[in-house]
Amino acid sequence: MDLKDIAQWDTAALERLERSLAERLTKIEAVRERLAEIGRLPQWQGESAEAARGQFQVTADDLTDESAAIGAVKQVAGETLDAVAHLKKELGRIRESAAANGLAVTADGDVTDLPGQLVEEGAADGRERLRAELRAAARALILQAEDVDADAADVLRNAASGEIDARGSAHADAVASGEQRGHLSAPAPPQNGSPLDNREYWEAMPQQQRREVIEQHPEWVGNRDGIPAGVRHEANVSLFDDERARLETDRERLRASLDDNIFGGTFTAEDAELWYVEQKLKDLEDLERLVSEYPDGKLMLLDLKSGERGMAAFALGDPDTADHVSVTTPGVNTTISSLGGMTDEGKALKAEAEKQLDKVGRGNETVASIAWLGYQPPTTSGPGNYDVPFTEQNLGRGWLIDSWQSDRAAAGAPKLASFYEGIDVASANADPHITALGHSYGSYTQALALQDPGPGQPVDHAVFYGSPGINANDEPDLGLVQGHGFVMRAHDDPIAVVDGFGRLGPDPVQTELEQLSVREATTSDGVLREDANGHSEYPRPSSNGELRTSGYNMAVIVAGLPELAVR
Repeated sequence: MDLKDIAQWDTAALERLERSLAERLTKIEAVRERLAEIGRLPQWQGESAEAARGQFQVTADDLTDESAAIGAVKQVAGETLDAVAHLKKELGRIRESAAANGLAVTADGDVTDLPGQLVEEGAADGRERLRAELRAAARALILQAEDVDADAADVLRNAASGEIDARGSAHADAVASGEQRGHLSAPAPPQNGSPLDNREYWEAMPQQQRREVIEQHPEWVGNRDGIPAGVRHEANVSLFDDERARLETDRERLRASLDDNIFGGTFTAEDAELWYVEQKLKDLEDLERLVSEYPDGKLMLLDLKSGERGMAAFALGDPDTADHVSVTTPGVNTTISSLGGMTDEGKALKAEAEKQLDKVGRGNETVASIAWLGYQPPTTSGPGNYDVPFTEQNLGRGWLIDSWQSDRAAAGAPKLASFYEGIDVASANADPHITALGHSYGSYTQALALQDPGPGQPVDHAVFYGSPGINANDEPDLGLVQGHGFVMRAHDDPIAVVDGFGRLGPDPVQTELEQLSVREATTSDGVLREDANGHSEYPRPSSNGELRTSGYNMAVIVAGLPELAVR
């Protein structure tokens, strides 16, 4: 199967087949009804009548089996028609986009230059990115076409061999239409697919198969970067009940095992495992509350399985359509229970960014803010070997000591880099303005994500605040344009103790990145803004309800107005 086959697929023939089969089903049903009417004639009695009725029933059963087979073929013909029409539409879009940019898509999905094309200086990177997008889209169409073809062939073979009949069906209507055996199943997403691969997988499917994925396989798309945010949200929220049941089962199993063990959890890890299961049940409650409080928000990540701690990401606004998108990565001691506070801060940030855009005459531009906890930062609570030792907690410096560690950040950075890329490729905008905001240990994770090798990170601006280190000295180290990286630190932020050791790179405020003010100031809009103190006040509104100078600085950068920031 290739793109030429898709282009030549005869949708008119499929329409004729579906119509012909529908007519055949109507005729069969009319015969069945007539046989039933004759068999119910009250004046027809005797042995011959009973024999005839028996034969009528055999004939009716045969007709029912034939209806099941024809109904299955009719359904697969209709679904194939929808799928092929969608494939043809997407193929036309791909070819049109390619031609408009001096490119051509070959039958096998490769993308070549049209003869005589001259690439303008500085446009090569954008052209190669478009080439990669077109290639991924074309190959996704080929895979989808192969899946459609294989499913349809299976149904036709089964119908021809008599394997589709009425026996074993619990629903007569389903038998008559062939629903149970004439269905084009949705394909699974590509294994280890990039965000771009994931986007094209989704776009290659018709609406019916997309609904099937959300309703029957939400785990396929809920956490998959490159899938639309609204789809991820619907899929993840639909998993709440299943996740609760799974965790409650685990909790009861662990409780029973500990009760049966005379030593409890002394010689096993089951007591620690139980503690973390109970925390995840609390996490689930927190997420349900968050979704309820912000019904227009989007749960873009739900992971209560892969790690010791739960992980999640929650967006305000629509990242798929927003002109400006911020992603905040938190640091030490952040868990899902913190996500509500982060979302409240994101709400204030989003509102301030939109207000500043309106003041400069760009009120038509939209903003989305995302709180991303897609990794497990160090924590100072919980049993096991994954947290700060008790002796270090007693020193009162456990969270600072944990800020020296790099393993959690190194593990989270590729996930964050993929998330950034997913926002970029899923956006309806050609080049959404993306701002990375990293606090504390999260700023180090963010810096590693910006340095993650790949097709080129899509982040336009980055702010590192309360940072222990960013493993970089200048914007080019982070894949940023010169002048697009910023740092902020309160004068009394204890994170400075960590910076002095240089374990995570040079002290951020001593790098070439521009340092923005966190002190009290009256900003260009005439608002008096309070200063930020300590380690946690940077994004929080002050006593007058306005963002502090630090929060205002982040808002104007998110809005693409860094010239308004307070230096």
